[in-house]
Amino acid sequence: MLKRDGKPIERRDVPGISERLTETELAAYNAAFATIQRDFKQIEDIKGQLEKLGRTPLKQSDSKSLETVTTANGKNWNAQAVLMNLPKGEILLCREPEGNQWAIVQRLNTAGRYAQTHGEASVLLTGNSAREVVDDYSSQANHTLRFMARNLTAKAQGVVWEKYPDNNPSRVMRAISERCALAVDNPQALRQEQQQAIEQKIEQGVKRSRGMSI
Repeated sequence: MLKRDGKPIERRDVPGISERLTETELAAYNAAFATIQRDFKQIEDIKGQLEKLGRTPLKQSDSKSLETVTTANGKNWNAQAVLMNLPKGEILLCREPEGNQWAIVQRLNTAGRYAQTHGEASVLLTGNSAREVVDDYSSQANHTLRFMARNLTAKAQGVVWEKYPDNNPSRVMRAISERCALAVDNPQALRQEQQQAIEQKIEQGVKRSRGMSI
C-alpha cells in the first residue's frame, strides 16, 4: 500500500487536484466541500447555461414574441427567448414592440419578497442587437460566477483550517480552490488568488500557534 508520512493514500481521484489525498485529508476535503455543495452545483448549472448561450445562434428578425413583459418602469417588451433559468426566476431576451432596441430582462418569481417590493421584471442592460446584449450579459454573469466561486472557496477553506488543522490543510485547501476554479472556467486567475489566500491563512495560523502557551 502506498503511504505518505506513514498514512495510507486513498486510491481514487479527487476533483480539483491531480494528487491523491490521504484518508484524513480526504475526510477533511469531503466535510468542507459538503458545506458549499448546494451552491457549487448552482454555479455549475449556471455556467453550463452560459456556455450554451455562446453557441446559440440569435436571429434579429421580427419573430413572434413569446409574450409581452412589463418592467418596473411600466415599459412593455416583447420576450423573444428564455435565456436562463435561475433559482429565483429567469433571464429573458426581449425586444421593443416598435423599434430596434434589445434588452436582457430579469423576471423574478412573484412569490419572492424582492419581486413584491421592486416589481416582477427589470431591465438588466440594453443594446442595438440580440448578440450584443447576450454577450454583455454573459460577460457580466461570468464575472459574478467567479466572485461567487471565490466566496465558496473561502468558506470551505475556513472549515478546513478551523476543524482540520492537522490534516495537511494547505493540500486540502488547494484541492478545494482548484475545483471551484475549474467550475467557473477561469482556473489560472483563481488558482493564483487562492494560493495567496492559502499562504496567508497558513502564516496567520503559524503566528497564532507561536503565541499560544500552555
